[in-house]
Amino acid sequence: MNLFRTPKLYLYSPVLLAILLIRPSLDSIASKFKIAGFSFGAVFNLFILVCLLTILLKLKFKIYREAVWWLPLLFLMIISLAWTPNLTAGIRLSLVAVTYAAMFTIPFHFIKTESDFVECIKAIIISAIIPILFTLYEVVFPAGSTNHHGFRLFGSFSHPNVFAFFLLTIFATCFYAIKSSLFIKEVTLRKFCMLFIFIVGVCILGTKTRSAWLIVFFIILLFGLFSEKRFLIYLAIASLIALSVPSVQERLIDLTKGNDIDAFVDDYQALNSYAWRKVIWAGALDKFWEAPILGFGYQSFMNYSHDFFLIPLPSGAAAHNTYVQLLFELGVLGIIAFFYLLFSVMTKLWLLVKLERHNIIIFGLFVGYMLSHFSDNILGYLVFNWYFWFLIGAIIAQSKINKTKAPIHSIGKHEFS
Repeated sequence: MNLFRTPKLYLYSPVLLAILLIRPSLDSIASKFKIAGFSFGAVFNLFILVCLLTILLKLKFKIYREAVWWLPLLFLMIISLAWTPNLTAGIRLSLVAVTYAAMFTIPFHFIKTESDFVECIKAIIISAIIPILFTLYEVVFPAGSTNHHGFRLFGSFSHPNVFAFFLLTIFATCFYAIKSSLFIKEVTLRKFCMLFIFIVGVCILGTKTRSAWLIVFFIILLFGLFSEKRFLIYLAIASLIALSVPSVQERLIDLTKGNDIDAFVDDYQALNSYAWRKVIWAGALDKFWEAPILGFGYQSFMNYSHDFFLIPLPSGAAAHNTYVQLLFELGVLGIIAFFYLLFSVMTKLWLLVKLERHNIIIFGLFVGYMLSHFSDNILGYLVFNWYFWFLIGAIIAQSKINKTKAPIHSIGKHEFS
């Protein structure tokens, strides 16, 4: 079976397929080039929103039960725009969050057969080929990828962390394709994934993103514990090899340095990356009590950071923790809405693990996603979230094939029939 044959997704929407295949390759330039005043990134986002609107129109504005999980969070983001001090960013990033929900929802509309599901998985995997080819240039010409943290791969992305999290989705997708019985007949794809997952793993190591390393470790650990015990041995061997790499040792040793809060006077350099994050979080949580129910408005964190962060930054300091950010910006109701989304998805994925053990790979990825929100600005990583939520939507949509149709909730005046 040809890996590169014309997929059914092309017949469904050639433009959507094209965007899925090329968007990661254009991440670093998406905001720099414009068409009629709109950046490439904005044009792509607009198309995804149009896709969502088209689906809603076809369903007469009734939505899939799983899509309802997104509504409380999106609703609170939008109404908080009434009092946010950063309205422009609030509007833009609220719409970005809607595209995440759209990417989660699209597979439910497209995937009607297992073949449709396989095509979606292929699109995710193929989208990573060009970004990874970019790393060859970085290896040959390392100067552009070297800073005070040393050499860090970022592929076609604007930052190593964004590249690392995108690669996490690819790693889990390849691992899933190799192990899932749904891909038994996809011999070419599985052989490709067996090679590609190794390359992806090396690239994740090269990004020097410690949280991404931890999530890869966690995914393999869960798979070893719940599915194939021999992977625990593979994990131990791979970990020892990774720990023998000097650059890996340096990144881990960095966490033991710069923990003296009293030394944090003039800049970030006085503390390691985790320690100065704790300084920001502590200040934000103190100010949170001034607006605990609905928060200060979406995307207000950086504006108010001048009030509680020791270092005066022109544009303000980012939260580097989604939970702290949403608690600050959307209040207790916002964090409850976010937890509702996360735990609804996690519960569904856990039910799928009980049906098929290989689903522990995707469950592990999702738990890793939840953990990653503790230390990074994950909601700002557009490409990663697109492909992550598209994968999660596809996995859940596939589980519903040949079963009773998903209940659909009306947000119009007519019931779905």
